[in-house]
Amino acid sequence: MLTFHDGGLTLIPGFLVPIAALPLVYWVIRRKADRRWTLFALLAVVHVTLVIALTIFPIPIAGQDFYRQWRGLSEDNIVPFATIWSQLATIWSQIGEINRGVVLSSWEPAFGALRQLSGNMLLLVPLGIYAPELWPALRDWRKFLLVAIAFGVGIELTQYAGSLLEGFTYRVTDVDDAIMNASGAVIAFLLWPIVRDSPLGALIAAEVEARYPEPGGKPT
Repeated sequence: MLTFHDGGLTLIPGFLVPIAALPLVYWVIRRKADRRWTLFALLAVVHVTLVIALTIFPIPIAGQDFYRQWRGLSEDNIVPFATIWSQLATIWSQIGEINRGVVLSSWEPAFGALRQLSGNMLLLVPLGIYAPELWPALRDWRKFLLVAIAFGVGIELTQYAGSLLEGFTYRVTDVDDAIMNASGAVIAFLLWPIVRDSPLGALIAAEVEARYPEPGGKPT
């Protein structure tokens, strides 16, 4: 089955996105470029595929009427840092209660806020690794910052457009998600050269070269 049901909705699952990306993976491999370009290009394809599958899918195609009446277009946030501060306050509040000797019935509010913050920050981390390697112009931090912001905002705008088409807020649009997305990408951009040029980075590069030699080369 190419659809599934959840809460009265009929949805197109996200696993179809990787299947659709297989021709692009095939093209990257068949291009027979140098090993470095191929590895980073594959990372880019896998990352973009997962981002689409996680942030856009599953897509409702039937059963929306109830949600249009009950939920409508709500819960979106366009105030910068409002959600971030709220999530941090939730975490800090539960830590404070522990320090005061309060026995908590559940850590779920704090864990939920932490999952949301960390997930949004990690979402575009790979972009900070492969983008400057594949496109030398993006090694300029100012240009990369613009791309990271555009990527994060693009995800939120796509989610908002999807909600408009569906007639209810299926994916919450939040400017703070874009802020955290871009922040994670920029941090990765700044740390990647340090990791790449470190002894650990050199060791990993040597292992990759040994296992996947350039065409015509011999494994060591």
